Amino acid sequence: MNARTIGGEWLFKYYWSFDTVPAASDFEQYAKAVMICASGDGSVTPGERSWIMGYFAALGCTEDLLDLLATYTADEPIEAVLAQSKPVNVSTRALIYDAIRACAADGALHPEEIARIRHMNHVLGLPGQVVDDWLAYHTEEDDIRLRRVEMTWPDPDDKPY
Repeated sequence: MNARTIGGEWLFKYYWSFDTVPAASDFEQYAKAVMICASGDGSVTPGERSWIMGYFAALGCTEDLLDLLATYTADEPIEAVLAQSKPVNVSTRALIYDAIRACAADGALHPEEIARIRHMNHVLGLPGQVVDDWLAYHTEEDDIRLRRVEMTWPDPDDKPY
């Protein structure tokens, strides 16, 4: 077992209560769908691409997928991408959450990105409230993350890294 495998297993258990890790082949369509949402405002910013690549690397994706994501233009129709993977279609609510986090990774969650997420949500057959609930959750979670950092480093100049 290697660090990538252990890290991926830990994250899947922590975030989603999974007892096993999805097959490597399941990552590609999921990651593409997230990136397509991030391009909703016209482009995938460096911050968004960095978050997406880092997240999927932490989950244990392959080097080939990271290479693909490094240059992926995210211009495919979301319907076509979602249709290519049954496992993606059973992780729909997680996909909405991950898309929101990726879109916000550059510091701004643009209305066009939210519209793209809402479109994907509709294609997945989920109620519109799902996006609203995840948006509210994301705001709360981000506030808690910032509070944790402030509690750890009351003076940001004291951070060692």
